[in-house]
Parts: sequence; structure tokens; C-alpha cells
Amino acid sequence: MKRAILMAILAVVTCGIVTAQQLPEANLKSQADSVKLVDYVKSNGKNPQEYILDKLANHKLVIYGEVHKRKASWDLLKSVVNDPSFSKKAGVVFLEIGCDNQEKMDLFFANKKMDNELLLDILRNAQMQGWDDKGMYEFIIELWNLNKKLSKRDKIQVVLADVARPWSSLKTKEEFSSYFKSVPDRNQQMADIVEKGIRFRADNRSGLFIVGFGHTFKSKIVLGQNTYASAGSILKERFSDSDVFITCPHSGIISNNGEMKGMTQNGLFDYAFAQNGNKPVALDLKTTPFGEGNFDLMPEIPSESIGHFENCFDGYIFFMPLDAEPSYYVLPELFTEGFLQELRRRTNVCGYDEWQAYGVKVKNITMDDINKYVQSTSQTKYWNNLQSAKKGK
Repeated sequence: MKRAILMAILAVVTCGIVTAQQLPEANLKSQADSVKLVDYVKSNGKNPQEYILDKLANHKLVIYGEVHKRKASWDLLKSVVNDPSFSKKAGVVFLEIGCDNQEKMDLFFANKKMDNELLLDILRNAQMQGWDDKGMYEFIIELWNLNKKLSKRDKIQVVLADVARPWSSLKTKEEFSSYFKSVPDRNQQMADIVEKGIRFRADNRSGLFIVGFGHTFKSKIVLGQNTYASAGSILKERFSDSDVFITCPHSGIISNNGEMKGMTQNGLFDYAFAQNGNKPVALDLKTTPFGEGNFDLMPEIPSESIGHFENCFDGYIFFMPLDAEPSYYVLPELFTEGFLQELRRRTNVCGYDEWQAYGVKVKNITMDDINKYVQSTSQTKYWNNLQSAKKGK
């Protein structure tokens, strides 16, 4: 039971892959599909930054599905918030960080001088192992810088939507087990907080919700006799399909534990983007060649349980060829001797001695282990294992 609870806490949705310069080996149908995809992306592709800003201007809420620790994605989001029109269109940003850190986040934004250590402390408590996503860290700093330039009326509110993980208050195995058995459904809680943040705003500016795309599906997922609702589908129901716009990042097929399975649509999407010069591009999915494809990004969610891409998301964003993306964007500043001591304490509290993070058993973790982890990840392309997956290795 303890291990099951721990795995549920640690589960983080990821996704991604690599690129295709040539039409993948396929039948005549896929060749015909490739023509439609190429024509559509060349005729209808939009600049991703302008695309997101346009959706913010025309919807109450834009849900930006992401793949964690991905520099290209956070670079796009930073360009969005730094656009002069952003603060006129959006008034609140929701983040996938535990809501128990809201008071600290409010203090971070209220401070006249930037307190980087306070922000790092928030990220150390965001997950059991901390959250070493440098892109998110830099994005929050960009929002802080933006708010310092804005009037009190125009400042961007930052709301933390994920379930609470009050590590400092959990002292024993019994407290740990009792607390996480009673934690609310993450999708339900995030939807509740986002809905409240949109409905009770003092102005009519829209909201931007940045969250792992596994929480963003606009349709419910049917697996056997069970039906699952993501935060995205809950928010679509509570508002309307036209009020909420959901984007998905281009990726490949990857399981929730990070195992790469191959390229989405047998590489057809990558081929189409390559034929468009591999330029960053954003696309609508409804009644389009891209939307017609069966969803295949997550092996845990077969297409028959949720349908086509257009049943899952409203928009699709391509950053660059996946094999050209840089390494995992990790945050070395997160790690101190004091934080490693806290990680070892959390291991004792959870009662699972085999818990691993950063490539080692956490109960014995040292700064040397962290240095090796940082060096290794900084030298490894984000989608490094895709080619092996494509070859069936």
C-alpha cells in the first residue's frame, strides 16, 4: 500500500520524441495523409506566440498542456508573457504547484526585491523530490519582472492549483500515510481552483493555466468500466467548449514513466513539419488533417478510449525538430546540503527505503550524486532515447 501511495504521488505526466525528414515507411494511405498534413501546415500554421495571445484574447481560459522540463516550451511561454499585449489580455496564471505554497508565492510577488531563495523553497516543496524545472523557475521570475512594471490594477495574479503536499508538517509514517490517503483527486482540485480564479476575477481578462498535458484532455477517458475526467474536461463542462481552449505540445509516444515508444502518427506529423522548414508553428485541430489522427501520445491511454486528436485538444504546437531540442532543463540551484537532508527525512517518513530520484536511492543521496545527475542531464538531448525506440531497441 505504501509503495502504491508513493507511486501515485510521484507520477508525473511527460511526453516527447524526435523528427522525420523523410516520409516514414508506410502504405498509400499514409502517403495521401502526408499531402493533406503538409498542405494544411503550410496554409494554416500560425506563429505560436501570436497564436497563444490570440486565444487568450478570445477565450476565458487557455489551458497550455506541457511536457515538463522542456526548455523550448518555457521559452515560448516567456515570449508570450513578455509581449506588451499579454497583460491586457490575461490577468491570472495558474501553475501546477501545490496550493499550500500560495502564501509563499504571494510573498514572493509582493517583495520589492526578488527573493530567489524563497522561490527555490517553493519548488523544493512542489513534489516529494522537489521540482528541478529551470524553465518554470525562469518563467515565474519573468512574471515577477513584468509585475514590477505594471500598475496594481494590471498586475498578473499567480495562483497555485495542485493538491497540497505539506512535507514539513508530516513527521511520521502514520501521518504520511493518513494524509495522502485523503488527498483529493488532483484533476478535480485543479479544476476547482481554476474555476474559482476565473469566475471571481475583478476584471474580464482571461486566464492561462499551465499544466502537464495529461491533465488537459477535453474529453473524458473511458478505460474498461471506468471513466476518468481530466481538469481540462471538467473545466470545459463547467464553462463551455468555446470558453476554454486547450493546446497540446508536439511530442512522440512516451509512457508516464518516461519510456519512449516511437513517433506519433508513425512520423507523419514530423514529416509535415519538416516539409514546412521545421519552423515553429501552431495549428487548430477541429476538422483538420491533424485533428483526424487517432490520439497516440500516451500508451496508457489507447485511442479507442478517447478518440482522435481533435477529441483531446483544440490546438497543437510544434517548437522545433525533436532531435534538435536541448537537454532536460534542470535547476542545479535547487540542491543544497540542507535540501538533501530534507529528502532523506522524507524517505524515512514515507517508509519506502527503495525510493529513487535523480538516479540514486534517496535515503543515501549526496551532492556528488546530484552533480553527476546535473552533468548527465545537461549532456543528454531531451529526446535522446527516441531513436532507440524507433529501432525497437
